[in-house]
Amino acid sequence: MDTYRGSLIHSRREFALTQQNINVSACGTSYSPIAVWVDMIALAANGYADLYTLLDREHVPIEHIKCPLSPNSRAEVARARQYRPVLLHCWGPPGYSVTRPVIPEPELLIELAQSSGTPFLSVHLDYQPAIDGERERNAVLTHVRQEVAGLKRLANMEVLLENVPWYPWLNQPRWATDPDFITEAVNGSDALLLVDTAHARVAAWHRGESAEEYLAALPLDRAWEIHVSGPRMTDEGLRDRHMALTEEDYTLLKFVLNHAPNVRHITLEYVGRREKTAHYNEPDGPELLAEQLARLDAIRTGSVQVKR
Repeated sequence: MDTYRGSLIHSRREFALTQQNINVSACGTSYSPIAVWVDMIALAANGYADLYTLLDREHVPIEHIKCPLSPNSRAEVARARQYRPVLLHCWGPPGYSVTRPVIPEPELLIELAQSSGTPFLSVHLDYQPAIDGERERNAVLTHVRQEVAGLKRLANMEVLLENVPWYPWLNQPRWATDPDFITEAVNGSDALLLVDTAHARVAAWHRGESAEEYLAALPLDRAWEIHVSGPRMTDEGLRDRHMALTEEDYTLLKFVLNHAPNVRHITLEYVGRREKTAHYNEPDGPELLAEQLARLDAIRTGSVQVKR
């Protein structure tokens, strides 16, 4: 067990049922003690002010803190490490995607991969011609393979690629969010998948597809992490807003869990009220964050996978 500020953290894997007989009620049969490994999905949350308020005053059912949320990555990681290991999502350079021409600040990546305690590195799969240059689909896939290989060498760990939203008014080809493109990028680079359900909802809405069909077409067998947050409707349609989860978001999370057998982490990306979301006039504060984490904790507890 590792001790951090705010609570006592146990290993994701808990050894169970070794000191008792197991009764199978359907047939009334008792078996001798056996070893059963219970692999619990870990829970994480964005490292922002309300989370640290909760961690300072009560038990919070998370195993990791996701950061950085800004270019001030060293300070964010250092603060998070006082409480939990980090899930390193990019490493500071703003707007990074594996489609960018070069890997920025490689020394910082090496440093934070080592100091953060992260089990893997996650990055965006977000091809933008205005930044990355005009390329054909196959050229982008070739570059992604090279970029992932470079990230793996630098960080010395697995790399997860995250699906992104699609907005028709931006200069981004629709194929860059096609599930088959994402599948080829993940499989071709021997990467893993980070499923962002809010991004999937937004992309599917603007593509005229159902979120469930869109998600089901992704390589969910390679998904290790799920990001959840609440998008919101605007005059331009559904937008990614990192707001509180709605019932639709919880339902979609359960859908993904039922189709993604290898998920290891669920991360709540809620960040509270910000300037661009204040006009929604929704509840805010540490209590709302705690409520969402409690529901996610119950969902992940119900998704325990038993390995004999």
